[in-house]
Amino acid sequence: MQLKNYFDINRFLKLLRLELFRSLRGIFIAFEITFGMLFFVGLLLSIILDDSMVFFEHGTGYAFTLIIGGFVLTSLSFNDLSDSLKSYSYLTLPASSFEKFLCMWLLTSIGWVVLYSFTYYVYTLAANPIGLMIDGNMKFENFDPLSEFAVSTMKYYFVLQGIFLVGAAHFKGYVFPKTVFVLILLAIVAGFLIYFSMADLLEEGEECLSEVSPLEGTTIYRIWLSAQWAFWWILAPLSWIIAYMGLKDREV
Repeated sequence: MQLKNYFDINRFLKLLRLELFRSLRGIFIAFEITFGMLFFVGLLLSIILDDSMVFFEHGTGYAFTLIIGGFVLTSLSFNDLSDSLKSYSYLTLPASSFEKFLCMWLLTSIGWVVLYSFTYYVYTLAANPIGLMIDGNMKFENFDPLSEFAVSTMKYYFVLQGIFLVGAAHFKGYVFPKTVFVLILLAIVAGFLIYFSMADLLEEGEECLSEVSPLEGTTIYRIWLSAQWAFWWILAPLSWIIAYMGLKDREV
C-alpha cells in the first residue's frame, strides 16, 4: 500500500490548521482561567496572607498547571467522536487515521509545551514587577523555561500525556475523569499485587537499608531499574500505539 494513503504532507498541514483554528477559543479560555488563578490566588493571596514569605518561586505553579492543563487538553482530543452528530463528519475528513493521530499528538504534546512555557514566561515578566510593587521586601524568582526543573517537568509530561491520549481515543465522553478513575484503580491493584508478590523482596530491601548498605545488586534494585527504564522508554510509545489503534478501530 502506498505511503500517501497513510501520510501526505499537504493533507496533514490542512488538517493541522483546521484543528488549531478549532482549538484557539478553548485554549484562550483555558489560559484566561489558568493565569487568572495563578495571579490572583497563587501570587496575590500568597503575598497578602503569608507575612513570613520572603521568596516567591514560579516552578511549582508552572509544573502543576503545565501537567494538569495538558492532561485536560489531551482528554479533549478526538472530542467529535463523543458526539454522534459530529462523529461522522470527523471520521469522513479527508485525512488518514495516522494523520489525525499525529495532528492531535503534536498539538497536545510539543505544541502545548512550547505555547504554555512561552506564555508562562511572559506571565512571570508581568507578575514579578506587580508583586514587587505590592511587597518590595520580597524577592521574586525569574522563571527560566529551560531550567533543569522546567525541562524535567516537560519530560514527565511527554511520557504521561500519552495515557490521556489513549483515553481520548477509547472513551466516549467524560474522558478526563474516566482516565483518572482507571489510573487510580490500576494503581491500587498494582500496589496490592506488588505488595503481596514481592513481600520478601521488600523485606530484603529494608534489611539492606537497616544495615546501611547499598541496594545495588539486589533483586528489588534491579526491578526498580527495569521499572524506571520501562517508564521512560516504553510507556509513551506503547500509549501512542494503543491510541492510534483505538482511533483506527473507531474509523472502521
